[in-house]
Amino acid sequence: MQSKPGLTVTIDPHRCIGMGKCTTVAPGIYTIDEETRKAVLENADDATVEQLFAGARACPTQAIAIHQYGRRMYPQIIPPMFGDKIEEAPD
Repeated sequence: MQSKPGLTVTIDPHRCIGMGKCTTVAPGIYTIDEETRKAVLENADDATVEQLFAGARACPTQAIAIHQYGRRMYPQIIPPMFGDKIEEAPD
């Protein structure tokens, strides 16, 4: 198992739709709560880094976020690209 220093996993209950894809790729690590029908991280201490990321990547709504030492590792936030302003041709 790889070490997980500073690694935190959060699941946004507002984004989670309870589809369970995370439980398919990382069974026993992610589970679906019977009451809320939302994903929960059940066994973070037993999980490998690969299992944590596999569950996050499988989520269709990107409800699972992984941070390491406060820096977001997944899903990555891609800054918007702004092109140069197209100047109008002189009359």
